[in-house]
Formats: sequence, structure tokens, C-alpha cells
Amino acid sequence: MLGAIVLTALWWALFLVVFRRERRRVRNGALLLCALWSSISLVLHLVSTLVPFGGVWSLATTLSVIPAVLALGAFLVANGLTILRKEGRSLGNALSLLAGLAVFAAPVLALALVLTRNPFGIGLGVLLGLVSLHLSLAFAIFLAASLLYQSFPLRLDSPGVIVHGSGLIRGRVTPLLRARLDAGVACREELLARGIDPVLVPSGGKGPDEPRAEAEAMAEYLVEEAGVPAERVLVERESRTTEENIIFSHRLLEEAGLSGPFTVVTSRYHAFRAALIARSLGFADQAVGGRTASYYVPSATLREFVAVMTYRRWWNVAALVPSVAVTVLLTASLLTA
Repeated sequence: MLGAIVLTALWWALFLVVFRRERRRVRNGALLLCALWSSISLVLHLVSTLVPFGGVWSLATTLSVIPAVLALGAFLVANGLTILRKEGRSLGNALSLLAGLAVFAAPVLALALVLTRNPFGIGLGVLLGLVSLHLSLAFAIFLAASLLYQSFPLRLDSPGVIVHGSGLIRGRVTPLLRARLDAGVACREELLARGIDPVLVPSGGKGPDEPRAEAEAMAEYLVEEAGVPAERVLVERESRTTEENIIFSHRLLEEAGLSGPFTVVTSRYHAFRAALIARSLGFADQAVGGRTASYYVPSATLREFVAVMTYRRWWNVAALVPSVAVTVLLTASLLTA
């Protein structure tokens, strides 16, 4: 018992030290999950040994994971249908629906393959199960790290605030982009209250279906509707990606005689990935996010997860090697049995 308590305390201490040192890391999510898992295991053990019928309560708590997973799948399917109806049909908008269907289909298909009693079928079933577990764990780690970053933003005394663009509708800012701009204005007001008069940098180029650069529409909103002085707005109209948003905006701010770190403003679901990118580029910037329509968040979060997975694609491939090895060894043993 004492050992379990000490181990749990060590996990929490390690998490807090690492998170305090650098919030822009995916590993923070892994450490938090380890600390939570250790804490839950400890609590369940205490309940099972100290509380009347504690073993029953612990078993019921453990089994509650199954209906929770089914409820998650149903929620994702419903959310996917909602976003397809409101935002239109596209692969990105279908991610919630596809993920929800996968929650139901993956275990059924894996079990069906195992029940074929064919060595190759059993091997494929086991591989599908292991890959599903790998993706589930990877998403849980990403989600924990992202929510941590959003929940405990690090406020900087920034001389510049970079607001990331998003698509325009008929040349005007969308509700999503307006939320980012409003968050940028709120950040500016916080800095003004601390005696800092930051420059706002609306950042975004012209898309193929847009009549003008996103940054131009953003600057118009900041000056004409949000009341930001025009001389405190620098327009970055060349960027096409999040990386370019950060690099080109830094260039503008540095040409204006300002030095970082700067504050990056985007949507909440995108803040963590923007911070990861800033870190990978060698900048000490921190990111904050504006509000997003609740129905849009699940699909957007899944898109962010897929994007982050591509940044470490070879790590993910390497992590799958043990699963493939287990499958090959199992299939070989069944064939020779």
C-alpha cells in the first residue's frame, strides 16, 4: 500500500515538474494519464479493501468503461451528422462520424476475425485490436496535453500579438475568425492594463476561392469594428499555413523593432498545435484560443490530432512494430501448431 502511495506521488511530482518547465509538449499528456491511472488504481484498491462490498464497487467502476466507450461512439456519430449538416460534406467534417463508427466497428470486426479460427484471421484480428488500442492511447495522450495547455495558458508580456487567419466568406470574416480576432483584442486589452501597448498582427494570405487576403479583412475588422488604432496593426498577407503565419509575422514584428516572445491567438482547439509548431521553429511564443461553436470542436480536435500524428510519423510507425511482431509470431505459431 505504501509503495502504491509513493508511486502515485512520484507520478504527480514528475508531471508537475515537466509541465511547469515546458507546457508545449505532448509528453505532458502521457505523464498526466500515468498520474491519473496510478491515482485511480490506488483509490480502487482502497475501496475494495476498506469499504463494505468494496470489491463490487471497484468491479462496477471498472466495467463502467464499456458503456462509457459506447456512449462516446454514439456521441461522435451524432456529432458527425450534425457537422456534416451545418458545415457541408468533406473528409475533415466527416472525421467525427468516421471515428464514431470505428468505435463500434473495430471491436466487432476484430472479434469476428478471431472467431474464424483461421491463423491469418486470428492474426489480423489481434493486429486490428492492437492498432486500435495504439490509436486510442495516442489520442488520449494528445487530448490530455491539449486540454492541459488550453486550461492553463501561460500569459506573456508580449509586445506583439499574432492572430491566425481562417477562411473568409464573400471576403468577410466568419464567426470562427471573429472569435479569434476578439480573443486577440482581449489579449491586447490585458496587456494594456499591464502597461504594454502591443502590436496586433492579423496573419493570413489569400485563398484560391477568396477575393482578398484574410489578413486584410481581419485588419478591417480590428480597426473599424474593434476600435484598435490603425498604427498598432501590422498586416501579414502572405502566409498559407500555421508555420508561415508564425514565421512571417515574426519577421514583420522584428522589422518593426520588436522582439519576442509573442502571443499567438487562434481557436482553442488549435492553440496547442500552434504552440507545438512555434516551439519546433525555435520560438518561445505561447498560444491562446478564442471560443468555437461546441458542435465544431470534436471534429476539429480530431483534425488536430491527425496533424500532430504526422509530425512524428516515424515514431508512430516504430510504436507499431511490437504489435506487428506479436501478430507475426502468433500467426506463425498457429500455423505450426
